[in-house]
Amino acid sequence: MTASVFRIFAFLCLFSAFAFAEECPEPLVQENAVISLEGRFVNRDYKRIHVDIIWRHKPTSADTFDITVSRKESFRYVSAKEFRYMEFKPENVRRQMAMHHLKENIGESPLKWDDFELLAHGHYLCHDSLHNDSTLLYTSRSQAWFTIQRNSGTRPDSLQMNGPFGETRKLYIHSWKKFTDFTVPAIIDIQGNNYTGSLWTRAAFRFFEPIEPSKPIPLVKYQLPQGLSQARQSMFGDRLDRESKVPLILEMH
Repeated sequence: MTASVFRIFAFLCLFSAFAFAEECPEPLVQENAVISLEGRFVNRDYKRIHVDIIWRHKPTSADTFDITVSRKESFRYVSAKEFRYMEFKPENVRRQMAMHHLKENIGESPLKWDDFELLAHGHYLCHDSLHNDSTLLYTSRSQAWFTIQRNSGTRPDSLQMNGPFGETRKLYIHSWKKFTDFTVPAIIDIQGNNYTGSLWTRAAFRFFEPIEPSKPIPLVKYQLPQGLSQARQSMFGDRLDRESKVPLILEMH
């Protein structure tokens, strides 16, 4: 009877482990890639803003974002799991970025540093028995956005980002486009509390890390088996070691 109870208990534990296993949201891009983006916005001051972005994504190391705002301000944002910083271009003045800096706007644009942080690393809480709605993403480190609501499907056509003090941002994805080995949103309309704009993907491609030169293969001296070596020496050893005398003939004229 005890053995039967133990088997039932073990089965229930195994079932609960599978039933409530955590499912973590996957990042948008999961391989080395370069993605070029362009955006046009009307910010909260009713100024027209143009943004150029080049995103170099490396899952195993730091991500790099080169950002130009209206051809006046240029920045480079570098983010890894252990560190993050921003550089003012072209002076290359570096500024360390703490977590509370991520909610700041990038220049006069409505984009935030936290937007790139989510793109690079996707800091979302995994779904569990308490948070089992796959259409609602809970951010774990973001300072600007607490939740992201999306419609169902692997390629949603709308998102809503919710932040502190009632700040919201709605994204309408008009189309998805396949670039070589991955698919990303092609055209996105963005509607915020006090700004509007559009963002589109100009190009996207995968790149490969350079292969480090391998070490030279050591030469292995081949040795004949002992029996064969002795036989070869007996057959050819005397002839090879014997001195040969060649007569020298001089013809006198």
